Amino acid sequence: MFGFDSLSRNTFIRKLPKTYHYLKQNLNTQVLEGYNIIGDGTPQALIPILTGKIELELPETRKRMGPKANHVDVYPLIWKEYKKNGYITGFMEDVHHIGTFTYRLKGFDQQPTDHYMRTFYLAASPFFRNSKKFCLGGIPRHMLMLNYIKNIYNVYRDKPKFVFGFHGELSHDSYNDIGVADNDLYQWVKDLQEQGHLNNTILILMSDHGHRFAEIRNTLAGKQEERLPFFSFTFPPWFKQVHPEAYANFVYNTRHLSTPFDVHKTLESILNVKTPQVADLSQRDISLFDKIPLDRTCADAFIEPHWCACLAWEELSVTNSTVRIAANSFIKFLNYYSEDHRDICEVLKLDQILWAARLIPTKGLLKFLQSGDKDGFIGDFSAKTRLTHEIYQLKVRTQPGGGLFEASIDHDVENNTFSTKVISPTKIALSNYDDRS
Repeated sequence: MFGFDSLSRNTFIRKLPKTYHYLKQNLNTQVLEGYNIIGDGTPQALIPILTGKIELELPETRKRMGPKANHVDVYPLIWKEYKKNGYITGFMEDVHHIGTFTYRLKGFDQQPTDHYMRTFYLAASPFFRNSKKFCLGGIPRHMLMLNYIKNIYNVYRDKPKFVFGFHGELSHDSYNDIGVADNDLYQWVKDLQEQGHLNNTILILMSDHGHRFAEIRNTLAGKQEERLPFFSFTFPPWFKQVHPEAYANFVYNTRHLSTPFDVHKTLESILNVKTPQVADLSQRDISLFDKIPLDRTCADAFIEPHWCACLAWEELSVTNSTVRIAANSFIKFLNYYSEDHRDICEVLKLDQILWAARLIPTKGLLKFLQSGDKDGFIGDFSAKTRLTHEIYQLKVRTQPGGGLFEASIDHDVENNTFSTKVISPTKIALSNYDDRS
């Protein structure tokens, strides 16, 4: 498992296109399109993945609690289970001064895994200032971790391994710098494949959350991306044949709501793949090898409203002024595309708006500004998020011919312009449309 800090699914696709294309086209990688965070910041993302619990459900480990604080060794970290099952374990983080378990929390008393890069980064970081940006000598610093992980695979070729590397330097403070790693990450994945390591490895490439910069959080798109990090699984070629139902369920689940709790349950399931089943909505954690119910909601998944990225359709009155403008914009769109065929196509007019709805986020998402405390447990809900675009869905009847159309219309609020995104004649339209059109 390897991750970059602060990388939404869309940012991964935009900034790491070569890697993404190789994953999808060559390795049939499955990307969790509905993966939703459950809290603010890296600890609130990684602790549930690694323990199946949120920080408040675990023993006290915050530094500022003084003698009441335990070392993080008390956490039921998933790599302990893998170690019990004979796996070589590894955990790596590059930015030691803001580490997941060392920034607010007390850190580890004992080395947590067989291989652990914290001591290396503590010793090497003073030399970083004498090198070019993001380099140690002539080596890009992200390659230090990638090479270390690859070396573990080469040394322990015939032994099972659980390795988690998390890199923050390139992506934590910048939206764009991560792009410099695209070719290196692509080559790293390609090397793992060509050297045969992926024949017996489930490769997980992931992130904790999207970017959390204020200027991004002030937009609806930015809030959505913060809550939808990149998370992917690449399975060995034989997995689909040996576990067909589990694999089919996993592919199905990529298009449905999933959480860090589900990833933890999946990591547990990998140790002992059982007969898949349809999950119960009462379960907070559902293995991705079981079928997630189609009607699962954020509440079912224990996602608080302000972290829920799910959108809902709000039905509107067909007499709403904006709806009527959107509908007329759609009619203009239809006539524009039929303009060169006036010998066989009539100019259409709006006869009736039959149904209209607007896609809306939750109020909590719009109002959430940032965490209101040091630990990310309490939210500050004073934000005034700009809605720069609104999506409308319309069903209209046109004349002549009585054709029925459904369309999705994008409303650019700032410029007050409308553009058609999706258009489809309904089945009713096909049966009712007569020659007069």
